[in-house]
Amino acid sequence: MKNVLVLALLAAAPAARAELAFVSRGPVYADSKNAPLKAPEGVGCADGTLVVADTGNGRLVSYEWRDGVVSGGTEIKLAQVTHPVRVQLDGQGNLLVLDRKAKKIARLDPKGAFQGWLEPKGAAGVVPQAFKLDAAGDVWVLDQTSNAVLALDPTGALKSKVELPKGGIFVDLTVDAAGTVYALDARGAEVWSVEKGGAAFKLLSKGLKESMNFPAYLTHDGKGTLLVVDQNGMGVVLLGIDGSYLGRRLALGWTEGAVYYPAQLCLTPGGEMVVADRGNNRVDLFSVTR
Repeated sequence: MKNVLVLALLAAAPAARAELAFVSRGPVYADSKNAPLKAPEGVGCADGTLVVADTGNGRLVSYEWRDGVVSGGTEIKLAQVTHPVRVQLDGQGNLLVLDRKAKKIARLDPKGAFQGWLEPKGAAGVVPQAFKLDAAGDVWVLDQTSNAVLALDPTGALKSKVELPKGGIFVDLTVDAAGTVYALDARGAEVWSVEKGGAAFKLLSKGLKESMNFPAYLTHDGKGTLLVVDQNGMGVVLLGIDGSYLGRRLALGWTEGAVYYPAQLCLTPGGEMVVADRGNNRVDLFSVTR
């Protein structure tokens, strides 16, 4: 009953002011050999490539992705990476994958070969909760051990460290082209931010508990909109970079275009989006328009 009431409140939230529209392009359920996906939690996008962290099967699956059409589906099964949950691709097509069991970030080449672990230098006992890549190839890590955001260069050397506010449960972060870092607090349903070179996070948005049930993932579209995956609220919340609430997209369901316990999403500069639809054992493709 509680979940039903929460979903009803979310559906009754104020009308969206954002112009973003998500148009379904269909789901993907399996690899090229028709082996089904199982509870996928991660997706990584790059030009012509989509990589899925097929978490329930303990593997990655790499697809070709052209003009919104996904094809292929090559399994990447690694002894070192048995519980992949987050995926990012750099500008050369290399993969960084967070493994929940190992509690480390793995480096893979474009063909999926294991190249070693990202080993932070200058920070001890790092346990990544989440991470993001920026355009320069630096890795921004939300570290559970120090309750801080760490900026690592491509070799793993520590460049900066900013402590997160106490009392929150921080589950994700993202960084924009200007170097502003945004951190997502699931407990408070809040987003915090710190500008490039800043020493402390400041509250960007507050009072979003009526709009988000359990926020779990954060990214941005590069055009002034933050996207928050509301895992238990079965949707995506849109925020301005000033923290203002802009509306919701998607809803609970099992048919095409609906989601059931969504996890990570990824966007391409061309306006395409993929959502790891964990509860539906698939990934969902969308075109994003304004």
